[in-house]
Amino acid sequence: MAQETTQDRNPQVLTDDPTQLGLTPPATGPYKDNTLLYAAGDVVCWAGLPNVGPPLGFEDPTTLAAATYKCLGWVDVSGYIFKLDETVKDQPAAGVLTPIRTILTGGTKTCQVTFLEGMNPYVLSLYDDVPIFPVASSPLKATTTGTTALPINSAVYIIPDPPADNRYGLIFDSIDGTKQERLYAPFAKVTARGNRQAQQGDIISSDLTFTFYPGTIGTNTSAVAQRAVNYGKAMTSYFT
Repeated sequence: MAQETTQDRNPQVLTDDPTQLGLTPPATGPYKDNTLLYAAGDVVCWAGLPNVGPPLGFEDPTTLAAATYKCLGWVDVSGYIFKLDETVKDQPAAGVLTPIRTILTGGTKTCQVTFLEGMNPYVLSLYDDVPIFPVASSPLKATTTGTTALPINSAVYIIPDPPADNRYGLIFDSIDGTKQERLYAPFAKVTARGNRQAQQGDIISSDLTFTFYPGTIGTNTSAVAQRAVNYGKAMTSYFT
């Protein structure tokens, strides 16, 4: 193979300097920044009463007393999957192949989570569509004394058919070092459930999909979702 010369090299590599790779950075403003990559090191989900106690930032959810948030425990390594699906209709016209207008006809925001704690009473409530609140009178509340039929630390309850329209406020938290992200839905419900499989070879998990509906966040009465981000570093160059 013939030896490579400077003239043969990629024109994007401007010199023989091995540290000079790719395009030349701009003189000012932000550029490539691997500290802004985000890989969640932990994910925690909370369920609370709907349309009350919205987080203003990254408060401890248990301090937002109006919503009485409850932690839903360990989740799968896939964390939560937020989806924004929009339905559009293209309007064609004579004389051109490209639509002359695209109309947004619908849209949904959903979040899918696989919960790992098969015996978490809040997750069981969500899966069976039994109300979580008020927790003090929950049909899933465990016994503190035992009988022959029902041992201590047990519960028996009816899976409703049809269920009530149970709505919740939801918080989805994740962190990556000093970076944080929080997704809040003020008015959501479980709209899809995976199979609940009791098996020897693995744990019971609960795959739940929540659909977000317009709710109340402060003075906004048609808010579907709110996102809070902590960049973990100064971001002045992005906003000047």
